[in-house]
Amino acid sequence: METMTAGYGSNGVSVYLTSKEASKSKHLFAINQFNLVASDLIPANRTLPDVRKSKWRDIIYDKHLPDTSVIIVYHNEAYSALIRTVVSVINKSPSHLLNEIILVDDYSNRTFLNNDLEVFVKTLKVRVKIIRSQKRVGLIKARLMGAQEASGKVLTFLDSHCECTIGWLEPLLSRIKENRKNVVCPVIDVINDETFSYQKGIELYRGGFNWNLQFRWYSMSIGMIRSLEAQNNSNIPTPVMAGGLFSIDKDYFYHMGTYDLFEFWGGDNIEMSFRIWQCGGRIEILPASHVGHVFRKSSPHDYPHGKSSIKVVFQNLARVASVWMDSWQDLFYRTSSVAKKLSTIIDVSERKELRRKLKCKSFKWYLQNIWPDHFMPMENDVFGRVSHNQVGLSAHQFFSWFTVRV
Repeated sequence: METMTAGYGSNGVSVYLTSKEASKSKHLFAINQFNLVASDLIPANRTLPDVRKSKWRDIIYDKHLPDTSVIIVYHNEAYSALIRTVVSVINKSPSHLLNEIILVDDYSNRTFLNNDLEVFVKTLKVRVKIIRSQKRVGLIKARLMGAQEASGKVLTFLDSHCECTIGWLEPLLSRIKENRKNVVCPVIDVINDETFSYQKGIELYRGGFNWNLQFRWYSMSIGMIRSLEAQNNSNIPTPVMAGGLFSIDKDYFYHMGTYDLFEFWGGDNIEMSFRIWQCGGRIEILPASHVGHVFRKSSPHDYPHGKSSIKVVFQNLARVASVWMDSWQDLFYRTSSVAKKLSTIIDVSERKELRRKLKCKSFKWYLQNIWPDHFMPMENDVFGRVSHNQVGLSAHQFFSWFTVRV
């Protein structure tokens, strides 16, 4: 472990700017969709609070856990945010468990991400590889580039604006050693996009999706909390993972078909979550592991080649629905005419063959066993939306689609 430096943002506190700095920050905010001035003021190895519950701090883990390759994809990331991500991985990870860090540059054009970065990583005590794409390929394909170069037994994917906390890695690797079919995620803490204050994430949430197959956080039911307590189990099974931060056994990653080759990004976490669960795996959020993430209100990057974000995302989601949702795909297409139209021009034959080869369960099984408190209609349920005859407005302009249990 390296010595920590006190300074701006020390122990995860907010960074407060002078009026001159605040004016500059406002001018630069759109570049990365976070406070670049505050980020640049914070040391690469700033201290963070130990936000774990006390019971997690004294656990002694197996000395022979599998090692990991940490894969971080970036495109025109702020230098300070990227470096802080890398340094936090190194400082907060036992050296014998960190095989390497792989940085995948998805065709950045900012000069400081070239020579400056190359020089910096050579000063680190951990092996850091930089892989550079010769064209913009998007998050999924860039992650696959990193995975192909990885030599660790476990692949750990992180976003390029994260900060790891003490003890973050051991729980993830330990759970995978118990069963290589476990795909595990840390609790995602919040790094404020304005002040860069570090805020502990909520440990009673799990991931799901809405009618448009967009990822959403949902609180656990009282029944589920009591069930986990009865099993003396704190690990949270999550129907869908957020997708930005997770660890997976490398061989299992390839056995399960890696990623569907989506365009750029969007829907990959939904697809992988359905596939893992329906094909015999398990996805969990581990409260013993915490990693901070800068949550931006919008992306600073457009899709390349002038492509519409709506078209790209819904084409990806049409692939998800067509392969994994069985008859429930029709409900998704009823709520999204864009996805329905795009579903007629996609070829998912290879992914359907993968599903057959892996002998995966049905989407009905997923709803009944993995997300039993879901909102999707089952047999005999009423599904629809309300309309107002006098004004001729359909309820999608005011209300969501609904299901009535019968």
